Amino acid sequence: VLLVGESGCGKELVATTIHELSARRNGPFLAVNCGAIPATLIEAELFGYEKGAFTGAAKLHKGFFERAAGGTLFLDEITEMAPEMQVRLLRVLETGVFARVGGETEVHADIRVITATNREPIAAVHEGRLREDLMYRLAVFPIELPPLRLRGDDIELLSRHFVAELCSESGLQKRLSDAALETLRRHSWPGNVRE
Repeated sequence: VLLVGESGCGKELVATTIHELSARRNGPFLAVNCGAIPATLIEAELFGYEKGAFTGAAKLHKGFFERAAGGTLFLDEITEMAPEMQVRLLRVLETGVFARVGGETEVHADIRVITATNREPIAAVHEGRLREDLMYRLAVFPIELPPLRLRGDDIELLSRHFVAELCSESGLQKRLSDAALETLRRHSWPGNVRE
């Protein structure tokens, strides 16, 4: 599954919902922000490493692909992953197997992979941020999430939900006035649901 949408529009929530409504719901759901892991560490974090694979590798480390076995791995901001890692990811998606860094034993990847980007995939390919072959492999089931400003009644529904949540936490009884709702509807929401 490839989720496409502006930052803050709820891609991780959609990924979590896909997991929770699937046959894999009893397995783990692991979310990884590809842009938050340094390029020098992402291979070891995704695929794990063997003891002695590099200085400081004192014991076997299972990566996200192995720890998500039976469940779902959500790779957020896939276009932030270095091209050389995209090649390795493509290979794992095509074969269903990988080896830990410093190892030769193949490990079967029994997971669903959901990826997300805030970039238009075709544009990311043209910019050199996403390999074209990987894009086609990821976009088996693409879902485009519209920004909040285009989602009609969602602004009111979300606003009421967040006010109810705050009231529950604080013990206060508050509600949104019609004027407040109208102000919220007129706002452009550049930060989407996160804002």
